[in-house]
Formats: sequence, C-alpha cells, structure tokens
Amino acid sequence: MPIIGIMSFIRYKKFGQREYAYEVTSYWDSLAKRPRQKVRYLGVMNEKGKIIKKEHPLKERLILDFGDTYLLYEFMKKANLTSLLDTVFGKESKRLLSLICYRICHPSAMIYARICYEGNVARFFFKDVNLSSQRISDFLQLIGDEELQRDFFMSYISSFTKVEGSVIIDTTALPNQIHFPFSAWGYHDGEIDKQIRFLFVVDKKTGMPLFFRYLPGNIVDVTTLSVTIEELRKLGIAHSFVLVDAAFFSEDNVKDLYDKGIEFLTRLPSGRTLYRELIIEEGRNLERFEHAVRYGKRALFIKQKEVNLYGRRAYAYIVLDPERKGRETKRLLLDTMEEGENKEDIEYRLLKQGIMILISSFKVDKDEVVPYYYMRQSVEALFGFSKDDLRLIALRIHKEETLRGYLLLMFIALIVFLRLKEGIGRKYTVEEILLTMKNLKCKVYQDEIIVQELTRQQKEIVEKLNIIVPKKAGI
Repeated sequence: MPIIGIMSFIRYKKFGQREYAYEVTSYWDSLAKRPRQKVRYLGVMNEKGKIIKKEHPLKERLILDFGDTYLLYEFMKKANLTSLLDTVFGKESKRLLSLICYRICHPSAMIYARICYEGNVARFFFKDVNLSSQRISDFLQLIGDEELQRDFFMSYISSFTKVEGSVIIDTTALPNQIHFPFSAWGYHDGEIDKQIRFLFVVDKKTGMPLFFRYLPGNIVDVTTLSVTIEELRKLGIAHSFVLVDAAFFSEDNVKDLYDKGIEFLTRLPSGRTLYRELIIEEGRNLERFEHAVRYGKRALFIKQKEVNLYGRRAYAYIVLDPERKGRETKRLLLDTMEEGENKEDIEYRLLKQGIMILISSFKVDKDEVVPYYYMRQSVEALFGFSKDDLRLIALRIHKEETLRGYLLLMFIALIVFLRLKEGIGRKYTVEEILLTMKNLKCKVYQDEIIVQELTRQQKEIVEKLNIIVPKKAGI
C-alpha cells in the first residue's frame, strides 16, 4: 500500500492501575486518499516512567467479552461524557456507566444486567458495582431525584449543546399495564391504551436530544407546550423558533408563542374552522402549474396565503400531494358508494383528499416549507431509536422517582447511541459494530488482562473512531 508522510509518536494509556505505552504512526494512504494510523504496543510503564516488557502469569482465570464495552467506554471518554457523569453523579457514575453500556449493547430487561456484567470486562472497568435487581431499582430511584436531574441538564446543555434558537418539540406514548399514578388511559395511533406520555425536545440544527418530560397518559399535548417552553428557559435555552405537530395547536398556545416572541411552524388540525375555510376557498384551484413545487422525487402543489390567526398575522400553506390524493380519493369513493352519505359532506371530503395545511407565524418560501416541517422526522427517528434499538417501552416501574431515573438513563444512553451512530458513519449500524466488537474477547490472568487479536473488520471500526485497543490491561 503506497504511503507517504510518515510521522510517529508515543501515546500513553492507563488501564486499571497500570499505564501502557504505544507507538502511533500516522501516514497518508494515497490509495484511499485519507490519513491512517498504525499502533504498535511497546510495553508497560514502571514507577520510574520507563517502558518495560513483562510476561503475563501462566494461570488463566477467565475469558470475557471485551470489545463492545471497551469501545463504548473509550468512546464516552473521548466525548467527555464520562467526565460529565462523574461531575454530576459522583461515585454513582460507575453504576450509571455500566447500565448505559448494558442498555446499548444488550437492550434487555434490567434483571439480566448482572448476568451480562459477570461475563463482560465491565466487571473490571466498573469494579464492585452491584447490579442485582433490587440495587438497580434503588439506583434508578436515586438518580430520579429532581435536583440531581436539574444539575445534569444544566451541565449537559451548557457543555455539550449549542442551541441556536430553534427546537423541535414532540411527544410519544409509552404503553404499559402497570399500576402507577402517571399511567392513564389515552389515545394513540388510533387506539386507546394505558400509557405515559413522553415529551422530547430536540435541537433542530444538530438533531440531538436536549431535554425530556414525562406526563400522565391522559394529558393532552396542547396543554404541555407553555410549561415546556418555560422549563427550557430555566435551563438556558432561550429559543426563538419551535416546530411542533398539530397536537400542540390551540388558541392559548398560539397566543402564548406570539406574546413570547417565539416564531413557530405547525400543521393545522383538520377539525379547525380555518382549515375548512381554506379547503373550500383554495382546494379547487390548487392543481395549477404556478403552484407546482418539486420535493425530492415528488411533485406537490403548494399555495401560500396570509391569514388572521386569533387576531395575529400568520401564513397558511395549502399543500396538495397528487399521489396521496389519488389513493385517498379511490378509497373514499368506494366507501361512500357502499354506505351512502350526505352529498355536500362527500364533496367537501373529496376536496380535501391529499391536502395538509401548514401554519407559520412568519413567511417561508413555498419551496422550503415542506422540508422545514418534515424536520420533525428527526424526533420520530429518536423515538424509533429509543423504542426499537434501546427498548424504551419495557416499563416495569411503580414509583415516580424510579420512572424519572429510568428515563434519564435511557436519555443518556440515547445521546451515546446517536453520537456513536454519527461517528461510525453510514457503512455500519451501531448494532453491527457492537456485535462485531463483542466477538473480541480477553483472557484474565492473575494481575493482567490479555486482549485477543483484532479481526480486519474490528480494526476498521476502531480506526474509524480513533480508538486504540490495548494488548494488555491492568486489573
């Protein structure tokens, strides 16, 4: 492989109670057209700071999973997340880190955390951590303390986020069948379930989660917006724009946003009088070339109109998707021909097929309004990661403090998950790299851990994340 520009330096890494030296050689790979590094293990450092070679004792004690937890732990250290957790949670940060690694590597029920811990190098990275079911429950209750969580969000937002005035706010349901004050009957995805509402706030620019709230399952979304905005202000997020779904649309919320000087973009619910007026006034004249807009591989018709919104000037965007209109019209006609309905109602329903109406407090170019609104999909993706990849909805909790602690644990795990996803790029999924790294084992001797050889794919992963894997680690 052609290489040029070789440069070497010594890097020291501390594992357990020992410090190890590595020779790192940086070079330019002219074929791949990117910088690369080679790492060569030199030896362990003695008390005088000299490199010495030391053979490991012959007696082998254990073989453990190594690569997945090591990768996550080193990644969190490089991202300064471990220092944040140490500062906020003190001596309890070890238990928190061990549970974060468990939930990301093995998103199973908490009762299995101890089993995973015993067969993993985590038992040496996070020594003397009791992960029995009762101790985990006590721990979640501990980190569920409201003052401790405020400290975390203040530190996290001030040190790790750079909000430039725009946030996205959305909620999802966490269905469950537990007896708990916050678990109440609520409507979600066309069904009525016993649930808890989980509200997420995301930075519009970076897509990273900023804050969460939990609410009783029967709380309507429209009532939560004002309180959420005030809580964000207390945490130092003085945003100037919010992007919210139709569930948050109400006269009180709209007026509150205007009064606070916060610009907004939302979808107008179809049950509003303004929606019906706009459909009747504009629906028949939408399909004109002058209103045509390209959105990716789709063609839409969009018309902008200034409207009076509870006494304030706003802008409505009537968006017609021709493909969606065709599907919905066919289904509506077949249904109404069988059932028979009032002719005037049918005409109105035919008119609104394939249409959504967006409302903003400021003027947006009609070519940009749909992409702007669909930035909400970043929150939907976060809900997807939380529920599918991290198994958020496996709730077995009966105290409010424990719920707060569990949601905070999952929130931090999501931050790590998303940063790792961003760091690894598109070639691999997070699940794939962790499963690949899990196959990297280590052998435990009397006073040292010997790491087994990396495969080609494992080398590629750690190189991409700029993480050095040691050949030895002290216990």
